[in-house]
Amino acid sequence: MAFSCVALAQQPEKIRIESTTRGKPAVVTAQIFLPGRRDGKVPAMIIMHGSGGVREKREIAYAREFNAMGVAAVVIDSFSPRGIASTVRDQSQLSSYDMVLDAARALNVVAKHPAIDPARIGMIGFSKGGTVVIKAALRQYGLAGSEAGFALLIAMYPWCGDMPFDFHAANGAPLRMLVGALDRYAGVDSCREFAKKYEAQGGNLALKIYPGAQHDWDVPGSTHWIDAAGENASRCVYDEISAGTWVERGSRIRVMENGKPTGNSRKASASCMTYGVSGGYNAEVRAQSMQDIRGFVREAFKLH
Repeated sequence: MAFSCVALAQQPEKIRIESTTRGKPAVVTAQIFLPGRRDGKVPAMIIMHGSGGVREKREIAYAREFNAMGVAAVVIDSFSPRGIASTVRDQSQLSSYDMVLDAARALNVVAKHPAIDPARIGMIGFSKGGTVVIKAALRQYGLAGSEAGFALLIAMYPWCGDMPFDFHAANGAPLRMLVGALDRYAGVDSCREFAKKYEAQGGNLALKIYPGAQHDWDVPGSTHWIDAAGENASRCVYDEISAGTWVERGSRIRVMENGKPTGNSRKASASCMTYGVSGGYNAEVRAQSMQDIRGFVREAFKLH
């Protein structure tokens, strides 16, 4: 992997990352935004996008926010290189498991970057990307064989419906989950359950639920939007009842048996999936959550 010399955040460095899609080799891309002024190696935040892909108003905006703090930002694009525009209406196009591998492989590459401190790399994800973050926090997924480790994990309004048998943390990195009380897209109750189980196994976690906040509260635009055809999995919860055996909680349909697919995933999904997703911008909550995020980053990376 060759790195070009980048002086300004406005001129992102582009890298290619070897990953997989359903077990087959794939290549995804990322942009590295380095802060314009640096004194030695800097910390970095990997940014995982949501179901709408990389957006200027969110993923790129957060990259700028981190740069302003003296933190590099690595925006991964898991969709475009795979020919995906959006998964809002069809989440089966790409699993969060493949995106976890994207993040793990990106972490390996970023940890070797000459301008970045490998001991101070975190990750933030939004919606589908937030789900990637909470999976990366678990020993269950082993960071997909990553050679490095995260120093901070921030999950923004994730779907939390996968409940593994093993809830031990991957390492001691703090996990911060930020959820909107009015989120009807990803849901809230499953995240409360996830947090309780994670903490019960000794994980360093803080769950913050913002009153009045819908899904996508931090994306400037409409204060209430609806996509009637969007897949809504807020009622779907999958439990791993023994190692490698997963069931959909409501229907008790088994989707995995001893680590192998049963062929019932569509049937299980149909039993709990509804259609219609919504969200909306909330400037006040966005300001509060950004303040909280800055605090998490400063504490984890020991910034002044």
